[in-house]
Amino acid sequence: MSLPIGKLPLPLLRRVLDRVPRRDPAVIVGAEPGEDAAVIDLGGSELLVAAADPITFAAAGIGTYLLAVNGNDLAVTGAEPRWLLATVLVPAGTTPDQVQALLDDVTSACAAARVALVGGHTEITDSVTSPVVAGTLLGTVARDSLVRTSGARPGDALLLAGEIAIEGTAILAGDHAHALCRAGVSDEDIRTGAGRLQSPGISVRPAAATLQSAAPVHAMHDPTEGGLAAALHELAEAAGVGLMVDRDAVPVLPECRRICRALGLNPYALLASGALLASLPSANAPAALTALQESGVAAAAIGEVTAKPAGRRWTVGGSDAAIPTVERDELARFLESA
Repeated sequence: MSLPIGKLPLPLLRRVLDRVPRRDPAVIVGAEPGEDAAVIDLGGSELLVAAADPITFAAAGIGTYLLAVNGNDLAVTGAEPRWLLATVLVPAGTTPDQVQALLDDVTSACAAARVALVGGHTEITDSVTSPVVAGTLLGTVARDSLVRTSGARPGDALLLAGEIAIEGTAILAGDHAHALCRAGVSDEDIRTGAGRLQSPGISVRPAAATLQSAAPVHAMHDPTEGGLAAALHELAEAAGVGLMVDRDAVPVLPECRRICRALGLNPYALLASGALLASLPSANAPAALTALQESGVAAAAIGEVTAKPAGRRWTVGGSDAAIPTVERDELARFLESA
Protein backbone atom coordinates (compact mmCIF):
# COMPACT_ATOMS: atom_id res chain seq x y z
CA MET A 1 0.00 0.00 0.00
CA SER A 2 1.43 3.39 -0.99
CA LEU A 3 1.41 6.27 1.46
CA PRO A 4 -0.71 9.40 0.90
CA ILE A 5 0.93 12.77 0.28
CA GLY A 6 1.80 14.61 3.50
CA LYS A 7 3.28 13.79 6.87
CA LEU A 8 3.80 10.16 7.87
CA PRO A 9 0.75 8.74 9.66
CA LEU A 10 1.26 8.94 13.43
CA PRO A 11 1.35 5.16 14.09
CA LEU A 12 3.95 4.68 11.35
CA LEU A 13 5.98 7.63 12.62
CA ARG A 14 5.98 6.13 16.12
CA ARG A 15 7.13 2.77 14.74
CA VAL A 16 9.93 4.37 12.71
CA LEU A 17 11.15 6.61 15.53
CA ASP A 18 11.12 3.77 18.06
CA ARG A 19 14.06 2.36 16.10
CA VAL A 20 16.16 5.54 16.40
CA PRO A 21 19.02 4.93 18.89
CA ARG A 22 19.11 7.12 22.00
CA ARG A 23 22.79 7.23 22.89
CA ASP A 24 23.65 10.84 23.63
CA PRO A 25 22.79 12.00 27.17
CA ALA A 26 23.01 15.63 26.02
CA VAL A 27 19.77 15.17 24.04
CA ILE A 28 16.94 16.27 26.32
CA VAL A 29 14.24 16.11 23.65
CA GLY A 30 14.97 14.03 20.59
CA ALA A 31 13.02 12.48 17.74
CA GLU A 32 9.61 11.94 19.36
CA PRO A 33 6.11 12.06 17.82
CA GLY A 34 4.37 15.29 18.74
CA GLU A 35 7.49 17.16 19.81
CA ASP A 36 8.09 20.16 17.56
CA ALA A 37 11.83 20.63 18.14
CA ALA A 38 14.93 18.92 19.49
CA VAL A 39 16.52 20.21 22.68
CA ILE A 40 20.21 19.72 23.41
CA ASP A 41 22.07 20.44 26.64
CA LEU A 42 25.45 22.02 25.91
CA GLY A 43 26.01 23.05 29.52
CA GLY A 44 25.39 26.42 31.09
CA SER A 45 22.12 28.20 31.75
CA GLU A 46 20.73 27.92 28.21
CA LEU A 47 19.66 24.98 26.08
CA LEU A 48 20.06 24.69 22.31
CA VAL A 49 16.78 24.14 20.45
CA ALA A 50 16.66 22.99 16.80
CA ALA A 51 13.79 22.54 14.34
CA ALA A 52 13.66 21.58 10.67
CA ASP A 53 10.77 22.08 8.27
CA PRO A 54 10.48 22.39 4.48
CA ILE A 55 8.16 24.68 2.57
CA THR A 56 6.56 22.69 -0.23
CA PHE A 57 3.07 24.18 -0.68
CA ALA A 58 3.66 27.93 -0.85
CA ALA A 59 4.71 29.84 -3.95
CA ALA A 60 4.45 33.47 -2.83
CA GLY A 61 6.13 34.67 0.37
CA ILE A 62 8.22 31.53 0.76
CA GLY A 63 10.71 33.26 3.08
CA THR A 64 7.96 34.40 5.43
CA TYR A 65 6.56 30.88 5.55
CA LEU A 66 10.01 29.39 6.16
CA LEU A 67 10.76 31.60 9.16
CA ALA A 68 7.26 31.33 10.56
CA VAL A 69 6.80 27.55 10.45
CA ASN A 70 10.28 26.85 11.80
CA GLY A 71 10.00 29.70 14.30
CA ASN A 72 6.72 28.26 15.57
CA ASP A 73 8.43 24.96 16.34
CA LEU A 74 10.90 26.85 18.53
CA ALA A 75 8.28 29.15 20.05
CA VAL A 76 6.28 26.26 21.51
CA THR A 77 9.36 25.25 23.53
CA GLY A 78 9.80 28.80 24.83
CA ALA A 79 12.93 29.34 22.70
CA GLU A 80 14.06 32.42 20.76
CA PRO A 81 15.25 31.76 17.17
CA ARG A 82 18.79 32.89 16.33
CA TRP A 83 20.36 31.05 13.37
CA LEU A 84 18.96 29.63 10.11
CA LEU A 85 20.38 27.18 7.56
CA ALA A 86 18.39 26.93 4.32
CA THR A 87 18.49 24.22 1.67
CA VAL A 88 17.10 25.63 -1.57
CA LEU A 89 16.12 23.26 -4.38
CA VAL A 90 14.85 24.80 -7.65
CA PRO A 91 13.76 23.04 -10.86
CA ALA A 92 15.59 23.03 -14.15
CA GLY A 93 14.72 26.11 -16.16
CA THR A 94 14.89 28.46 -13.19
CA THR A 95 16.49 31.79 -14.10
CA PRO A 96 19.19 33.64 -12.11
CA ASP A 97 16.69 36.42 -11.39
CA GLN A 98 14.23 33.91 -9.95
CA VAL A 99 16.90 32.44 -7.66
CA GLN A 100 17.92 35.93 -6.55
CA ALA A 101 14.32 36.87 -5.81
CA LEU A 102 13.79 33.68 -3.77
CA LEU A 103 16.95 34.21 -1.71
CA ASP A 104 16.14 37.91 -1.26
CA ASP A 105 12.78 36.83 0.14
CA VAL A 106 14.48 34.50 2.62
CA THR A 107 17.05 37.11 3.74
CA SER A 108 14.33 39.76 4.13
CA ALA A 109 12.30 37.39 6.30
CA CYS A 110 15.41 36.65 8.39
CA ALA A 111 15.99 40.36 8.91
CA ALA A 112 12.37 40.87 10.01
CA ALA A 113 12.66 37.98 12.48
CA ARG A 114 16.12 39.10 13.67
CA VAL A 115 17.58 35.73 12.68
CA ALA A 116 21.04 35.25 11.09
CA LEU A 117 21.18 33.23 7.86
CA VAL A 118 24.38 31.28 8.50
CA GLY A 119 24.50 28.68 5.73
CA GLY A 120 22.77 25.92 3.83
CA HIS A 121 22.81 24.64 0.26
CA THR A 122 21.46 25.71 -3.15
CA GLU A 123 20.84 23.36 -6.08
CA ILE A 124 19.11 23.16 -9.46
CA THR A 125 17.62 19.71 -9.82
CA ASP A 126 15.18 17.66 -11.90
CA SER A 127 13.93 16.11 -8.65
CA VAL A 128 11.57 19.05 -8.03
CA THR A 129 9.02 20.76 -10.25
CA SER A 130 8.69 23.91 -8.12
CA PRO A 131 10.98 25.53 -5.54
CA VAL A 132 11.44 23.67 -2.24
CA VAL A 133 13.12 25.45 0.65
CA ALA A 134 13.98 23.43 3.75
CA GLY A 135 15.03 25.30 6.87
CA THR A 136 16.93 24.28 9.97
CA LEU A 137 16.38 26.89 12.66
CA LEU A 138 18.45 27.02 15.84
CA GLY A 139 17.68 28.98 18.98
CA THR A 140 18.13 29.03 22.72
CA VAL A 141 15.91 28.81 25.78
CA ALA A 142 16.67 29.29 29.47
CA ARG A 143 16.98 25.92 31.17
CA ASP A 144 14.10 26.64 33.57
CA SER A 145 11.79 27.97 30.82
CA LEU A 146 11.68 24.90 28.54
CA VAL A 147 8.17 23.72 27.55
CA ARG A 148 7.52 20.28 26.06
CA THR A 149 4.49 18.95 24.21
CA SER A 150 4.73 15.91 26.46
CA GLY A 151 4.07 18.10 29.51
CA ALA A 152 0.25 18.06 29.20
CA ARG A 153 -1.39 16.65 32.35
CA PRO A 154 -4.85 15.23 33.07
CA GLY A 155 -7.02 17.98 34.49
CA ASP A 156 -5.37 20.72 32.43
CA ALA A 157 -7.44 23.13 30.40
CA LEU A 158 -6.84 23.04 26.65
CA LEU A 159 -6.65 26.46 24.98
CA LEU A 160 -6.43 27.45 21.34
CA ALA A 161 -4.78 30.76 20.51
CA GLY A 162 -5.41 31.96 16.97
CA GLU A 163 -8.04 30.87 14.49
CA ILE A 164 -8.42 27.87 12.20
CA ALA A 165 -6.98 27.58 9.58
CA ILE A 166 -4.84 30.62 8.76
CA GLU A 167 -2.07 28.98 6.71
CA GLY A 168 -4.26 26.71 4.63
CA THR A 169 -6.67 29.55 3.93
CA ALA A 170 -3.84 31.90 2.88
CA ILE A 171 -2.36 29.33 0.49
CA LEU A 172 -5.69 28.41 -1.06
CA ALA A 173 -6.68 32.04 -1.56
CA GLY A 174 -3.25 33.31 -2.53
CA ASP A 175 -2.11 30.57 -4.88
CA HIS A 176 -5.38 29.09 -6.17
CA ALA A 177 -7.69 32.07 -6.58
CA HIS A 178 -8.94 30.91 -10.00
CA ALA A 179 -10.05 27.56 -8.61
CA LEU A 180 -11.82 29.33 -5.75
CA CYS A 181 -13.58 31.67 -8.18
CA ARG A 182 -14.80 28.70 -10.21
CA ALA A 183 -16.13 27.15 -6.98
CA GLY A 184 -18.16 30.28 -6.25
CA VAL A 185 -15.97 31.86 -3.54
CA SER A 186 -16.41 35.63 -3.42
CA ASP A 187 -13.65 38.04 -4.40
CA GLU A 188 -13.79 39.50 -0.90
CA ASP A 189 -13.15 36.12 0.75
CA ILE A 190 -10.26 35.47 -1.65
CA ARG A 191 -8.69 38.86 -0.89
CA THR A 192 -9.20 38.49 2.84
CA GLY A 193 -7.95 34.91 2.88
CA ALA A 194 -4.81 35.73 0.89
CA GLY A 195 -4.04 38.59 3.27
CA ARG A 196 -4.03 36.29 6.30
CA LEU A 197 -0.34 35.60 5.72
CA GLN A 198 0.35 39.22 6.68
CA SER A 199 -2.46 39.77 9.17
CA PRO A 200 -2.62 38.10 11.60
CA GLY A 201 0.20 36.04 10.02
CA ILE A 202 1.17 32.50 10.86
CA SER A 203 3.74 33.14 13.58
CA VAL A 204 2.72 31.99 17.07
CA ARG A 205 5.74 33.57 18.80
CA PRO A 206 3.73 36.48 20.28
CA ALA A 207 0.97 34.17 21.52
CA ALA A 208 3.45 31.73 23.06
CA ALA A 209 5.29 34.56 24.85
CA THR A 210 2.01 36.01 26.14
CA LEU A 211 0.89 32.63 27.45
CA GLN A 212 4.14 31.99 29.28
CA SER A 213 3.99 35.44 30.86
CA ALA A 214 0.41 34.94 32.02
CA ALA A 215 0.37 31.38 33.34
CA PRO A 216 2.43 28.26 34.12
CA VAL A 217 2.13 26.48 30.77
CA HIS A 218 2.56 22.71 30.85
CA ALA A 219 2.61 22.10 27.07
CA MET A 220 2.34 23.92 23.75
CA HIS A 221 1.98 22.51 20.26
CA ASP A 222 1.93 23.99 16.76
CA PRO A 223 -0.84 22.64 14.46
CA THR A 224 0.53 22.22 10.93
CA GLU A 225 -0.25 19.50 8.37
CA GLY A 226 -3.47 17.73 9.17
CA GLY A 227 -4.73 20.81 10.96
CA LEU A 228 -6.24 20.90 14.41
CA ALA A 229 -7.41 17.28 14.34
CA ALA A 230 -3.89 15.97 13.66
CA ALA A 231 -2.39 18.34 16.25
CA LEU A 232 -4.74 17.06 18.95
CA HIS A 233 -3.63 13.49 18.26
CA GLU A 234 0.04 14.57 18.28
CA LEU A 235 -0.27 16.33 21.63
CA ALA A 236 -2.09 13.38 23.19
CA GLU A 237 0.48 10.94 21.75
CA ALA A 238 3.43 12.93 23.07
CA ALA A 239 1.99 13.33 26.56
CA GLY A 240 0.33 9.92 26.87
CA VAL A 241 -3.03 11.48 27.75
CA GLY A 242 -6.62 11.62 26.55
CA LEU A 243 -8.53 14.68 25.38
CA MET A 244 -12.10 15.90 25.52
CA VAL A 245 -12.63 18.79 23.09
CA ASP A 246 -15.67 20.94 22.30
CA ARG A 247 -15.24 21.37 18.55
CA ASP A 248 -17.98 23.99 18.47
CA ALA A 249 -15.81 26.22 20.70
CA VAL A 250 -12.95 26.24 18.18
CA PRO A 251 -12.58 29.68 16.54
CA VAL A 252 -12.68 29.27 12.74
CA LEU A 253 -12.02 32.09 10.27
CA PRO A 254 -15.30 32.98 8.54
CA GLU A 255 -13.70 32.92 5.08
CA CYS A 256 -12.05 29.60 5.92
CA ARG A 257 -15.48 28.11 6.59
CA ARG A 258 -16.85 29.45 3.31
CA ILE A 259 -13.82 28.43 1.22
CA CYS A 260 -13.83 24.93 2.70
CA ARG A 261 -17.56 24.59 2.15
CA ALA A 262 -17.19 25.62 -1.51
CA LEU A 263 -14.31 23.19 -2.10
CA GLY A 264 -15.68 20.34 0.01
CA LEU A 265 -12.78 20.53 2.50
CA ASN A 266 -12.69 19.98 6.26
CA PRO A 267 -11.36 23.13 8.03
CA TYR A 268 -10.33 21.08 11.09
CA ALA A 269 -7.92 19.01 8.95
CA LEU A 270 -6.50 21.95 6.99
CA LEU A 271 -2.93 23.25 7.35
CA ALA A 272 -3.21 25.37 10.50
CA SER A 273 0.03 27.23 11.24
CA GLY A 274 -0.92 30.44 13.00
CA ALA A 275 -2.82 28.66 15.76
CA LEU A 276 -1.36 27.45 19.04
CA LEU A 277 -2.53 24.64 21.30
CA ALA A 278 -1.70 25.00 24.98
CA SER A 279 -2.26 22.85 28.04
CA LEU A 280 -2.18 24.58 31.44
CA PRO A 281 -3.72 24.33 34.90
CA SER A 282 -7.47 24.93 34.72
CA ALA A 283 -7.28 27.57 37.45
CA ASN A 284 -4.95 29.66 35.27
CA ALA A 285 -7.00 29.40 32.07
CA PRO A 286 -9.15 32.55 32.62
CA ALA A 287 -6.09 34.74 33.18
CA ALA A 288 -4.34 33.24 30.15
CA LEU A 289 -7.37 33.84 27.92
CA THR A 290 -7.66 37.43 29.13
CA ALA A 291 -3.97 38.08 28.44
CA LEU A 292 -4.23 36.64 24.92
CA GLN A 293 -7.36 38.59 24.07
CA GLU A 294 -5.92 41.84 25.45
CA SER A 295 -2.86 41.31 23.23
CA GLY A 296 -5.14 41.07 20.18
CA VAL A 297 -5.01 37.27 19.77
CA ALA A 298 -8.27 35.39 19.26
CA ALA A 299 -8.36 32.63 21.88
CA ALA A 300 -10.78 30.13 23.38
CA ALA A 301 -10.93 27.32 25.90
CA ILE A 302 -11.72 24.30 23.72
CA GLY A 303 -11.58 21.39 26.16
CA GLU A 304 -9.59 19.55 28.77
CA VAL A 305 -6.83 16.99 29.08
CA THR A 306 -8.02 13.65 30.45
CA ALA A 307 -6.41 10.38 31.48
CA LYS A 308 -5.28 8.21 28.57
CA PRO A 309 -8.00 5.51 28.97
CA ALA A 310 -10.68 8.16 28.28
CA GLY A 311 -9.41 8.38 24.70
CA ARG A 312 -9.29 11.31 22.31
CA ARG A 313 -12.79 12.63 21.76
CA TRP A 314 -14.69 15.75 20.80
CA THR A 315 -18.27 16.89 20.85
CA VAL A 316 -19.91 18.31 17.73
CA GLY A 317 -23.37 19.83 18.13
CA GLY A 318 -23.70 17.99 21.43
CA SER A 319 -22.81 14.58 19.95
CA ASP A 320 -19.70 12.81 21.22
CA ALA A 321 -17.29 11.15 18.77
CA ALA A 322 -13.69 10.05 18.49
CA ILE A 323 -11.43 12.74 17.05
CA PRO A 324 -10.86 11.48 13.50
CA THR A 325 -7.39 10.53 12.37
CA VAL A 326 -6.11 12.54 9.40
CA GLU A 327 -4.51 10.52 6.63
CA ARG A 328 -3.51 13.61 4.66
CA ASP A 329 -3.95 17.33 4.95
CA GLU A 330 -6.95 18.83 3.19
CA LEU A 331 -4.68 21.13 1.18
CA ALA A 332 -2.82 18.11 -0.18
CA ARG A 333 -6.14 16.48 -1.04
CA PHE A 334 -7.25 19.63 -2.87
CA LEU A 335 -3.98 19.86 -4.82
CA GLU A 336 -4.19 16.20 -5.81
CA SER A 337 -7.77 16.53 -7.05
CA ALA A 338 -6.97 19.80 -8.84
